Parts: sequence; structure tokens; C-alpha cells
Amino acid sequence: MIHPITLSFPHLPAALDGLRIAHLSDFHARRGRRALDLADRLGAALAATRLDLVLLTGDYMDQPGDEATAAEVLARIASRVRPRMGYFGVFGNHDNTTVRRRMDELEIHWLGNGVVQPADLPLVLCGLDGSIDARPDTVALAGALAGTGAEVFRIVLTHVPNMLPAVADLGCHLLLAGHTHGGQVRPWRRLPLYNSTDLPLRLSAGVLRHRETLAVVTRGLGETSLPLRVCCPRQVPVLMLRCGPLPGEYTDDMVNVWPW
Repeated sequence: MIHPITLSFPHLPAALDGLRIAHLSDFHARRGRRALDLADRLGAALAATRLDLVLLTGDYMDQPGDEATAAEVLARIASRVRPRMGYFGVFGNHDNTTVRRRMDELEIHWLGNGVVQPADLPLVLCGLDGSIDARPDTVALAGALAGTGAEVFRIVLTHVPNMLPAVADLGCHLLLAGHTHGGQVRPWRRLPLYNSTDLPLRLSAGVLRHRETLAVVTRGLGETSLPLRVCCPRQVPVLMLRCGPLPGEYTDDMVNVWPW
């Protein structure tokens, strides 16, 4: 479930070299013990890992009626996993107003369509919210970014990975997203049948690149429609940032430089 990944960026500030980030997405928690058991296992695994940040990219609940379970899932993880710089997140298309109100009680900084600069570091965390009740607003994000310096490293959290070209146009360095579940069903370990986006199936999960911006698209932790995964296991990327060349080559297309 835990997937360590090292990502290199040529202009990463020295203060961020070695920064460790857990990326959690797509729990799709449903009422019952299954989601809570997963939260306990995940909490134990992450508690044994040194982390600076936990970043969340949406779809914590599956259907109306699952709000209390989804909030309890994140509360259990947060009670055991204490990253140095805290938790930051955005919502996904399954997350409604009720679950948002419940999660306002947790020690998680919800970004909305805004930015925050944590711990006086040369780092800006940006949100593109994508819940049932909100839509990603790149105009609002561009305005919020206008007040930040060009020397800071910019990480964008959004639920849907097809925001990558827009994020690259805003001069951001890294996008974290989910939503696709990696396709959830991959017959014979090949391309998925469907990924719930307008992206080509080859971009369903992995480290994507567009120009000078990378995107980490996780397979996520849960399922929707059918509680079934085929050749597409749950995944929590744990990223370590390093100074170095970007993987892959410059291109105006979106390419998957590290498929998984």
C-alpha cells in the first residue's frame, strides 16, 4: 500500500531537499467496519514513517449517508500520524456539504481554491477544490499565486488530474491528484477499461509530465460502483523531494514518465 517515490526538481530550494510527503486520496469510505479497519492499518503504517506533510486530494466518502464514517476515517489516521508540518487537503466530486462541515472539526487545513505558505518555508501549497458544491477555480488560484515569490516551490492539490496543463501554465511545479483509481480494474495488468476522465487510459496513474510540471496521480485507497480492484492495488505515494533533473523530457503533450 505504501509506495515510496523520489522526485527530483532542478530548482528545488535547498530548505525543501529531502521533504517527505504522504499523498492520500479516494478513500470512498462506506458505512461499516471495512473503512475503519483500513484507516487503522494505514495509520499504523504511516506512523512508522517519518513525514513532513500529509496531503489529501478528495473523495473521502462514497455516497450520502457515509459522511460520519469518512470523518472518522480521517480522524483515526490523524490521531496516529503526526507529520511535522501538518495536514492540508481539498475535496473531491463525491464529497458533499455535510462531510465538509464534519471535517472542519479535524486538524486539517482545507485549501479551497487558495494558497498557504506553511512553516515559513519557500513552499506554497495550492488548492483547486472539486467537491459536489465547488469547482476548481484557476482564476482564483492565479490571483492567490500573484502574491507569492517566484523562488518558492509550488505544489497544487486537486482531485482530477486533467488540471495539469492549467497548473503548468500557472508556473507550478508539482500537482497531486487522484480520482481515476488507476482504472480500478486492469485486466491482465494492462491498461484499465475506464478512468472517469477525458484523459487517455495510459495516463490513469503514475508520474505525469507536461512541460516543466510533474503530476502524481495515485491509484487511491478505495473503490466506487463495485467494491472491487483487479490488478490495481491500493496505493499511498510517499514522496521524497530532491534537487536534480526532472524525469522525462520537455514536451507540450502530457506523458506518463513513470506508469504504475
